[in-house]
Amino acid sequence: MGCLKRDDVTPEKENIAESNSSYQNNASYARTVRVTFPEERASTPPLPEMVERRRFNLNSIYSPILNGYYSKSYRLKKFIDDMSSRYSMSREYLYGLFSTVSRDVKALEKYHVIGDIKTAKTRTSRVGSWDRYPRFVTADRVAKGVEFWRKNRYWLDKAYRVFGVAPEYIVGITGVETNYGRNTGKHRLLDTLTSLALEYKRRSKFFTTQLENYILLTKEQGLNPLNIYGSYGGAFGMVQFMPDSYRKYAIDFDGDGVADLFNPADAIGSVANFFINKGKWIPNMPVAMRVLYPKARFNALPTGYKTEYSQDYLMSLGMRPTGDFGGYRGPVSLIKLSKYDRDELWWGTKNFYAIARYNPRDYYVMSVHLLAQAVKRAYFGR
Repeated sequence: MGCLKRDDVTPEKENIAESNSSYQNNASYARTVRVTFPEERASTPPLPEMVERRRFNLNSIYSPILNGYYSKSYRLKKFIDDMSSRYSMSREYLYGLFSTVSRDVKALEKYHVIGDIKTAKTRTSRVGSWDRYPRFVTADRVAKGVEFWRKNRYWLDKAYRVFGVAPEYIVGITGVETNYGRNTGKHRLLDTLTSLALEYKRRSKFFTTQLENYILLTKEQGLNPLNIYGSYGGAFGMVQFMPDSYRKYAIDFDGDGVADLFNPADAIGSVANFFINKGKWIPNMPVAMRVLYPKARFNALPTGYKTEYSQDYLMSLGMRPTGDFGGYRGPVSLIKLSKYDRDELWWGTKNFYAIARYNPRDYYVMSVHLLAQAVKRAYFGR
């Protein structure tokens, strides 16, 4: 699968605005049948650290035997055999590629595969877990979000027109994931994905799939597989796509022939494409609203982005909305944020669920939502 170009963008339901005007905070979404692109072109300058865009010569990596840290690994040899037979890839190329791999000790430590395996992440069910969760809504990150929006207004407006995804949520994702492209990760992905696929037994299948997609992606896009860096979990780019999501949802939004998620334009379009096609984002629907509850703690019902209740039923339990929810009266999920002094309750819509397809954690989605709304208020001066 090669990169998608702008004429190839075919979300399951194209939802765009009739007007070509820029997104406004009170804009509504309308459905049409044809995607209209503006005549003017805009250029997006590359970030300081970019993936090499020139075509990479696969023949420059070649070895008749497998060397390196994992050269004795039976599982790696089997993986190479599978890649060679399934995709007609040269064994000598794969031998050369994996001969360069170094064990990613830091990634293995992060997943507690080695080192202090007893250390566990804070569970969101524990009292005070929301207060301990990393803070993303800071004055600095909001200001940087406004700056990112202004610099990339053209592409955010285009994503809104083509896909119907509100710009603030694309900005929110980018801000939470990489601080708007400032922190895209320092792990060499070939090392990270190979180490996790071979040593992280509990999630070996997942990371083996990611490694497979990474190799195919670099071949399809003509990228240097030795020189791409990302997170300790194998995600990369401004919006931290995993390799399989990159191949499925990354698009060439600026029409330069490359789907490059280190490029703001392509990153923006790809998040919108992901929201529509995997998340089933619904234009003109709010994401979340805080509700008040008379008691300090709430344990009466299951909570989380997968739950679903009628608003009337939740109000019968004593919950009171803090706003009109944009006129939305449909079913909602019930989200609980555990603070030290009380539980904070929110209602989420199907668009809350859409963001959860990006990262299936309530606290992550709430962080994106809160940052998105804070940046939106600052951008429009409210």
